[in-house]
Amino acid sequence: MRTIFSILLVLVGISCIDSSDSSASIRLKPSPKGIAISSKDSIHRLKLSFVGDIMGHKSQLHSAAGTASNMKSTDMSDFNYETCFRYVKPILEAADLTIGNLELTLNDKGRYTGFPMFRSPDALATYLKDAGFDLLTTCNNHSNDNLAYGVTHTIDVLDSLGILHTGTFKNQAERDDLYPLIVEKKVDGANFKLAFLNYTYATNGVRTRKPCVVNLIEQNQIYKDIVKAKEAQPDMIIAIMHWGDEYKLEENQRQAAYARFLWENGVDVVIGAHPHVIEPIKTDTLWQEDSTQFREVLVAYSLGNFISNQYKTNTDIGLIFELELIKNSRTNQTIIGQHDYVLAWRYIQGRYNFKLKRGFDWTYAVIPVTAFENAPKKHLLMMDRQWHSMKATAQRMRKHLGRWQSKERKVTLEDLGAVLPLTPKKKRTQYKK
Repeated sequence: MRTIFSILLVLVGISCIDSSDSSASIRLKPSPKGIAISSKDSIHRLKLSFVGDIMGHKSQLHSAAGTASNMKSTDMSDFNYETCFRYVKPILEAADLTIGNLELTLNDKGRYTGFPMFRSPDALATYLKDAGFDLLTTCNNHSNDNLAYGVTHTIDVLDSLGILHTGTFKNQAERDDLYPLIVEKKVDGANFKLAFLNYTYATNGVRTRKPCVVNLIEQNQIYKDIVKAKEAQPDMIIAIMHWGDEYKLEENQRQAAYARFLWENGVDVVIGAHPHVIEPIKTDTLWQEDSTQFREVLVAYSLGNFISNQYKTNTDIGLIFELELIKNSRTNQTIIGQHDYVLAWRYIQGRYNFKLKRGFDWTYAVIPVTAFENAPKKHLLMMDRQWHSMKATAQRMRKHLGRWQSKERKVTLEDLGAVLPLTPKKKRTQYKK
């Protein structure tokens, strides 16, 4: 068990409850002007960072392997993902808890594949941990890409590394014991308790092999899970939803309806994935009559891709969404505080050098846009066409996100510390297509 976390396993049973009356005591009210703070109050802050889709396309596998022969290797030391996260590691490590959507399965059998059945080497998880990830959600439309082995082996690898996870389970008994995931984190003597939920709209037509469990978006089951989460008395309930329409910059009606359903039944924060592009970040305020107080709620409908090999418009950029929770330890009240984002762009070194072989000679890196848009040559061998593409994409997303309350946080090269520059791969890789 990791020293910085203690996981509280909620073991209580749940009886069937009709959800039709679950929101009867909640109605919308005008936003409160503020919360009064007494001089006797002790205020503590917890910083959460969320990223979007962590993917493993074929060219990414080739880049990590370096050679064609390594693509069949079961030796995890033959794979290197370090450059992928080099420039965002300082940002991710600065949070008290960093969460990402692992949209692939892990594999140690030497049969690594990209789209449409994502099977990446276990080594990826090691580099994700090193980059600062504390919790990975595993429930998405690619959860069953390697059938039962993919579900169970991914869980085993994450457990062995001490990475928290939720959304998929080896069997129903494990789900009953470990879900919802309750995470406790101490900050400056204050204890924050968070409940995490995770669901997907589907699994690409690949049925879940028994006894494995993959959480699907089913209203009655979600309602029961929220009730169970409340029994643990968390400070916040956070739902991470795999939903929406791919490549659409706006949420659809089903997403909006489910966000409302989640809020009205007790979820405070909803984080979305799947569209592979950035969708709106919105807040609202609910009046909770059973506690006679306001409750601010938030939804980020989609954070976009974190790392992938997708080329469709707007799929090469995503958000590191930073959310502050504020706790008054005297009153034991926790509210949503400041929330902002860092624009993170997927850079591929070597992509436009046609003397190089696709993938094997490429280098992937997720980079904070503001650190490089004015000085791209300092650490990166970025071509002008890539720099202009990054700038144009970032400007589109700034305009897109400017309609809502979250603001961009600007990261400088100095903020990243003494990170090493990317260097060209030493030799051309020979391989057969």
